Amino acid sequence: MRYITIFAVFSLVTSLAAMATNVVDPDVFKARRHALMEKLDGRVTVLYGADRHSSGVVEELFIQESNFYYLTGVSEPGAALILAPEENQFKEILYLQPRNPDVENWDGRRAPLGEALEAATGFPVVRRIGRLGSDLTDILQRSKKAAFLGPIVSANSPMPQALVLLQNGQSRVPGTSLENLADLIPEMRRVKNGYEIERIQKAIDITGKGLVAAMQAVRPGMKEFQLQSIVDHTYVMEGAQFLGFSTILAWGPNTTVLHYTKNDQVIEDSGLVLIDTGAAWEHYSADVTRTMPVTGRFSDREKELYEIVLKAADAAIQKVQIGSYNYNDVHKTAKKVLDDAGYGKYFIHGTGHFVGLDVHDAGNYDLPLKAGVVVTVEPGIYIPEEGIGIRIEDVVLVTNDGPVVLSKHIPRTISEIEKVMSQ
Repeated sequence: MRYITIFAVFSLVTSLAAMATNVVDPDVFKARRHALMEKLDGRVTVLYGADRHSSGVVEELFIQESNFYYLTGVSEPGAALILAPEENQFKEILYLQPRNPDVENWDGRRAPLGEALEAATGFPVVRRIGRLGSDLTDILQRSKKAAFLGPIVSANSPMPQALVLLQNGQSRVPGTSLENLADLIPEMRRVKNGYEIERIQKAIDITGKGLVAAMQAVRPGMKEFQLQSIVDHTYVMEGAQFLGFSTILAWGPNTTVLHYTKNDQVIEDSGLVLIDTGAAWEHYSADVTRTMPVTGRFSDREKELYEIVLKAADAAIQKVQIGSYNYNDVHKTAKKVLDDAGYGKYFIHGTGHFVGLDVHDAGNYDLPLKAGVVVTVEPGIYIPEEGIGIRIEDVVLVTNDGPVVLSKHIPRTISEIEKVMSQ
């Protein structure tokens, strides 16, 4: 799912984020581009960033397309990129939209082309996007081979811009080959390095503060969205500009709806509150779920079910090992615990997913786990006839020494949750 802005009212103010100079560390992204170019084996490729979308008068907070951000760190709408590994002069060119002073008076100032912009972005040359087509044709004339890096879309979806441009280039340079290499970037993104793990951990730490704030603030009579606002506001005050996804906050019977979105029911004086949420930090998302009692104390029945889910979670986490097959080994382990307890039929979803620039991040689930992969483990029990839904979700890093639970500091046991709620 795409990133969702926390407060649309901030959109005009944050339009300055569209400046191409808003990059974190150009060398990080440059290294990724060079690693990708080695895998391209001389093939030329094109990638497009996201376009800006508006909602009424005010522009929405712009969030860059994840593959493009992964390779560039550029947060400007309508940008594009050429990678040409065999070019002698420019192997990587960034393309930006033309400047429009009248528009910039409303939406924010943009940097001019020149050495300052090239230094800030880490690109040897930055051009306006009107040159993209002619540059590609010239490069293909020298290279005669190209690669499409995705996305792969269904037959009913519009053709990706990059594929249209590459096929257009093929028609102008006869003899040019075009190969589908759409798996390259997802596989690069599947394995995180220290830079990425630091940002995921920061997003998780902020998420934990939001969940603790909710545990201490929940009261009968509140509406779900009021409690949600406490979670989301905590993220803002901790410096997270946007969410990894819209917070799911459900009370009572609503906890049995997996992706409950209304968030408008009154929280009554008993039952559970389930919060599935994740702040984003420098584009990297967290995804943590905690389930808590409105009263601050779990009932006997709630304790019984909670302990079963916790046992399933702990068992599944131990399967997050190098060589395990994602959610074949991990999911089966969680499912067996719930089956053995007699609640397997109430576990109605998979056990987890990759986490990174997207909350459901890129990568091939059929490949064995390797060090640097970050996943969620999230078993649950959902019993509509009792109005009880319990999910415990943690973020787990695969390492050479076994699984590391990045969210372990966020209260997750019955005693930890009840202690925090009593404070």
